[in-house]
Amino acid sequence: MTASANIPTNKLQYAVLSALSLMALASVGVLSVSNGAFFRPYFGSINPLLAAGLVIALGFVCLRFLHSRGWFEIFAGRATLRGVALSAALAALFAVVIILVDLRAPFPRDMNVPPPQSLFFYPAIGYVAEIVFHALPLALLLLLLGPRFKKPGSAGLAWSCMVIVSCLEPIFHLSTESSGKPLSWAEIYVGPHVFLFNLLQLWVARRYDFVSMYSFRLVYYILWHIVWGYARLLF
Repeated sequence: MTASANIPTNKLQYAVLSALSLMALASVGVLSVSNGAFFRPYFGSINPLLAAGLVIALGFVCLRFLHSRGWFEIFAGRATLRGVALSAALAALFAVVIILVDLRAPFPRDMNVPPPQSLFFYPAIGYVAEIVFHALPLALLLLLLGPRFKKPGSAGLAWSCMVIVSCLEPIFHLSTESSGKPLSWAEIYVGPHVFLFNLLQLWVARRYDFVSMYSFRLVYYILWHIVWGYARLLF
């Protein structure tokens, strides 16, 4: 994590985190009224607003813990602009690559939530994903592995945890896509694609802040799931 004299106070950082959490929860609430079925593959039969609220509350605790241990800032002030810009560029690159894969070996036509619901769904589910696949497992690993390292914020501990955590989302994707049937080469490619995506996200968080890491996923979702998700149905 890069030290800076311009890092905002803890009060401001947690205010930003609260605002992001409320926006994500509001998006879930709006979509739950019109069509909560979009959340069923992720929350099952649990009320989406209740499930998202519990996850977001847990994420708030985990992110405060990680921030207090010096793992990354939540909001780094002016440095956040550089982090968001870098995240947008990297996310665009990942989106271009997966779009090319989709053109070569199309994924299922119904894989994306259609607009206008997608405008609420993807920012919300992206925020939930940051907690489930990043904040929570990082906090747990820090609790488990931290005592084994002399410095809890050491690069060795950080990279060990980042690599382990980066494997979670690819495993989730591959397990949900297989369903007992052989995977296509495009579906197999999703594994390393999502692993590298997660690893770069975590590096961005260490280099800048949580806001930049979330922006990485949000820009990717906008390009891949929302923009291309609609455009691919026109062909």
